[in-house]
Amino acid sequence: MATRTPTLPPLYFSSNDGATPREGEAPPSLQTLPPELLHACLARYADWGDLARLACVQSKWKDIVDDAATFGGRDAAWELSMCLLHGDNKHDGRMQGGEVKQRRRATGEGEEDSEANDDCDGARRGNNRGLQRNEKLAVKYLTRLCGLEVDAFRRPRNSQAVGTSVLPGDYEHCSNGRVATEADEAALLELASCYLSGTGLPRPDPDGAVLCLTSAYHMTKSVESAHKLALIYEYPAQSNGLIPIDVVAAFEWFKAAALNGHVTSMAELALCYELGCGVDRSDEEALDWYTRAANAGHSAAHYSVGEHFEEARGVMMDHEEACLWYYRAAVLGEEDGIGGLRRLADVARRVVPRVDEVLSNHALGAGRAQ
Repeated sequence: MATRTPTLPPLYFSSNDGATPREGEAPPSLQTLPPELLHACLARYADWGDLARLACVQSKWKDIVDDAATFGGRDAAWELSMCLLHGDNKHDGRMQGGEVKQRRRATGEGEEDSEANDDCDGARRGNNRGLQRNEKLAVKYLTRLCGLEVDAFRRPRNSQAVGTSVLPGDYEHCSNGRVATEADEAALLELASCYLSGTGLPRPDPDGAVLCLTSAYHMTKSVESAHKLALIYEYPAQSNGLIPIDVVAAFEWFKAAALNGHVTSMAELALCYELGCGVDRSDEEALDWYTRAANAGHSAAHYSVGEHFEEARGVMMDHEEACLWYYRAAVLGEEDGIGGLRRLADVARRVVPRVDEVLSNHALGAGRAQ
């Protein structure tokens, strides 16, 4: 999403009540400028950092950052939340003395937020000079983008207990149809990451993260959220060890994502069938899903298809077909593909053009790397 200029209503400054300065006097404040000029300058040149500093100039503008995010719609609110979440690469990373108070006035923080993280680790988007990282406020905007408070999501069926795994079919849609219309996939995914890490929150909340992801899947048809849920249940590091491994749940979410076109999930689903992880082992199903993943562009899946043909797993043994798949894997940069071609070198020389050249070039490149 491209960086946007913060947006304000055309008549935002029309209520200026400052007096015109006498001749020879400096203007006492920006309030003395014509509202049309103020609006034109901000609409064309201001970024979020400019608005944050402007909020400290006049008390009546203390809500200008929030107003710009609200009036600018989803794109503006998303951009502001990303700036607040990831910081500003134009700042040295710390504020001193009165700067802290100014930041609180600009962002609406209270004194209770004095321990908020003010470090700046580099903005992901745009040049937003002066806008400090404020993870708590970022979570507020992300939650707003989600369409409702996360705690208002109806809990999945069979998942009332904390830590209970959620399956794709467990979720009950919230009865308010407006929610599905307003739900935002990117905000739900980002908010789920915050809940897993505890970013901008008092502590990590894995159940809140799962609610965000299941809501993204059911409300916005997000295949990325299904893939993320599968990874969470499969690999403890994905949830910082907060969500127990559940290979059945992982399989079901990989399947949900794969059926909706997620290429990496296709390969992961094939691996589940190959190993019997969360489902009965099936070489035929594994080969089917590896083939789908390979045809969709997954490079490592090419090798797995070749391996099935080489070892007669779920299909009749066919070393020539295996070599063709190994060659495709090798061309895509998969080291295993090179290994497969070397194992079946005699067959490969018959069916793969210039296979010796491919193997020689790989050996030469490996030698240079050492």
